[in-house]
Amino acid sequence: MVFEAFSCAVVRVDLLPDDTLRQRRVPVMAQDGGRGDGMDIGVIIALAISPLVLCAALWDRRRLQRTNAAQRVALAERDATIDAVIDQTDDRRFWVRVTGDGGFVLHRANRAALAHWGVTSATAVGRRLDAALLAPLAARLTADLQSCFDAGNPTRLEEVTAHPAGDRHWEVWFTPVRQGDGPIRMVAVVARDVTERHSADLALRASQARHRMLTDSVTDMVGALDRSGVRRACSDRVRACLGWNPADLVGRPWVERVHPDDAAALSGGVAALSPGAPSLTLTYRVRHAEGRWVWIEADLRLTLDDRGAAQGCLLLERDITARKVLEAELCDARQAADAAARSKSEFLASLSHELRTPMNAVIGFADLIARESEGPLNNPYYKDFAHNIRDSGQHLLELINEIIDNVRAEAGELVLDDETVDLERVVSSAVRLLTQRAGRAGVRIVATVDPAARHLRGDEKRIRQIVMNLLSNAMKFTPTGGRVDVDAALDREGALCLRVRDNGTGAAEWDSGRVVQAFGRAGEEGQAVGTRGGSGLPLTRRLMDLHGGTLTLSHTPGQGTEAVARFGPERVADEAGRMVGPMPPLRESLSILMVEDDPTIRESGVALLRGWGHRVVAASNANEALTILRDPRPLDLLFSDIVMPPGMNGAELAREARRLRPKLAVLLASGFAAHAVIADDATQSGYEVIAKPYDPTELQHRLAGFQPITPVALQPPPPPPPPRSPEARSGTTGAVAPTVPGGLRVLVAEDVEMNRLLVVTLLTQAGHQVVEVEDGAAAVDAIRQQAFELVLMDVNMPVMDGILATQAIRALPGPAGQTPIIALTANTFPEDVARCRAVGMDGYVAKPIDRAVLWAEMARCLSPTPAHVDRAAASRA
Repeated sequence: MVFEAFSCAVVRVDLLPDDTLRQRRVPVMAQDGGRGDGMDIGVIIALAISPLVLCAALWDRRRLQRTNAAQRVALAERDATIDAVIDQTDDRRFWVRVTGDGGFVLHRANRAALAHWGVTSATAVGRRLDAALLAPLAARLTADLQSCFDAGNPTRLEEVTAHPAGDRHWEVWFTPVRQGDGPIRMVAVVARDVTERHSADLALRASQARHRMLTDSVTDMVGALDRSGVRRACSDRVRACLGWNPADLVGRPWVERVHPDDAAALSGGVAALSPGAPSLTLTYRVRHAEGRWVWIEADLRLTLDDRGAAQGCLLLERDITARKVLEAELCDARQAADAAARSKSEFLASLSHELRTPMNAVIGFADLIARESEGPLNNPYYKDFAHNIRDSGQHLLELINEIIDNVRAEAGELVLDDETVDLERVVSSAVRLLTQRAGRAGVRIVATVDPAARHLRGDEKRIRQIVMNLLSNAMKFTPTGGRVDVDAALDREGALCLRVRDNGTGAAEWDSGRVVQAFGRAGEEGQAVGTRGGSGLPLTRRLMDLHGGTLTLSHTPGQGTEAVARFGPERVADEAGRMVGPMPPLRESLSILMVEDDPTIRESGVALLRGWGHRVVAASNANEALTILRDPRPLDLLFSDIVMPPGMNGAELAREARRLRPKLAVLLASGFAAHAVIADDATQSGYEVIAKPYDPTELQHRLAGFQPITPVALQPPPPPPPPRSPEARSGTTGAVAPTVPGGLRVLVAEDVEMNRLLVVTLLTQAGHQVVEVEDGAAAVDAIRQQAFELVLMDVNMPVMDGILATQAIRALPGPAGQTPIIALTANTFPEDVARCRAVGMDGYVAKPIDRAVLWAEMARCLSPTPAHVDRAAASRA
């Protein structure tokens, strides 16, 4: 159906919010702008569709209402959740709305903010700040809000408010809120109470200040390293010690300025730290800012977190350059002292050798004359002359031996051989040796030994020396017609007392202590006759000290002197060597760590301490000692020399030992005046100090003052070894010469003609066939050319000495290389004997040669021994 152009009014139906209808007439113009004639038809159509439009509008309205209701519920729940969260926090949170006139209206606030202001939500929210809050608070808050509004950015303020319990510190944040890029509509404010944090910050800053004060006031440089060895902190002390600014070191590797020779040890030390070994002490060199090297000692301590994981390490560094210089000076002084001691020892050895060499001929030929070995003498006076020469030579030899023994005793190098001693035989031998001298002096010797005091435990050679010294000293000061009494008996305590009395000059009481000092003399000043002294009594006192006994002298002027050598009850024994005296109370033995870099002193000291029943572990330097100290083995005492090779002295070792073992006792030994500074430091630290060479009696007294940390049950000493036969004791004057097979082929190598003649004469008279040569090279050639059953080899010879000759002979194949060799030498020090044994010599006879000693050594070396069997088997192989 086609309508012509028309114009009519369409009714628009609007659904108002209250569901009432409002109709507006909307004119509709015809397309051609003309007024249509079909107006009635348009009205009819409009009226026809109006109910449909109305229904659609009502349905859409109700759908929107349901959607808006759900959104309002969700929004209310969200707002309630946010309010609950905001109300639970202790922070003061509120929002302020900006009004059109630039005012501020409280839009929202949490419970903490309302409580802080003392208002409620009903009385404050929706009102201007000046109306909702107190005037001063509103004014201050308005000013802060205005500052944020003007800045247009978040701002932070700190405020302090008065409170009865003390000022409260606040941190306040103002955050502007915009809608898109539009103007600021609101400002969100958060106020947080930071009083506790502020107090913690103050405490931290105070602690840091104290830390800086401490680290800057101590002489050590304090720092921290991480696990990779990078320095993370450093005190200002490095300016004075190293010349560097702390900022130049922080963040840099620890080893960056360390000497290249020390860097590897430092890196390895840091890597080796662990919870099981959390500390370490290192010594190294660091380059100073001026370019020189500075010696540093550092203590590192591992730091752990709460879970026990390693975080890094604390570093304490100190400048020890001055100490290193002192150690070098002390080392130089020690080397100089050692050189002087060696020079003295070498001089004494040379003196002993030079004196013994002619004495060998003097005593030997005098003995040949006295024995009329080549037939009777026509004039009896010559025989007396020979006796005088022999006895004087023997006396001179005793003086030489005493001088050497005194020097060895001063150095602490005398060590006892523990054996069963027949005191009756020793006294009888001494009396027999001195009888002729006593007869010529008109002195009578009377000896008595109680059977209960006949046997004791000790070193027979040294006890014989004690008896000889006491008798010789008594005879020396006994006038013609006088008497010397020697007797041995047990006292009431079971100790063995050897008494030697004379009726000579005697001495003043105040002199009793001087005669037992080295080369001390008793008597008035300037008195040349009748004085007692020399080396015999001081040596006797030291020998008694080694036996754990005492030597006392009592004098009565004009009547005589009595010397008493007292051996403790523990020395008294029966013929089999078993203790028969009362068992002394056993003192608890100590576990001792002995640190001594001198091998001779270390070995003799260990032997001495073990001889007293102590358990001893030896170390030659501080590093070995620290290794032992870190072991779990029990230790009661650190017995250390004060000055040792550079690195750590005795006092520093003692401090480290006390750190590792707080209960460990310490005894330090000092033997040089240069040690005074370190010794004083050791004394001030509470360590005991003993002078070197230490007297055995004083050392025993010091050890008695220490108690074991972990007591160890003591056992009685083991049964002694069986006594040695007199033939086995080489060097025992007066022993019966053992039988030596006759007709031996003997090679004698001796460069001094008189000594060679003496030995050849002795051997020829004994029925042996002798071939003589003048040096070691000739001896080796002779061994290659013919067989010998024995070689008597001097040690000091030209061309080739006895040591090299023995080595050459031992290298020969077949039986020639197994020929027994006996050293004939005037070198009598223990190291000389050890050197002879080390190159393969079978025996040793000291000059001047004693026939009995020579026969005994020959008999021993010619008898089958394990050494000979082993050498022969090696040769056959």
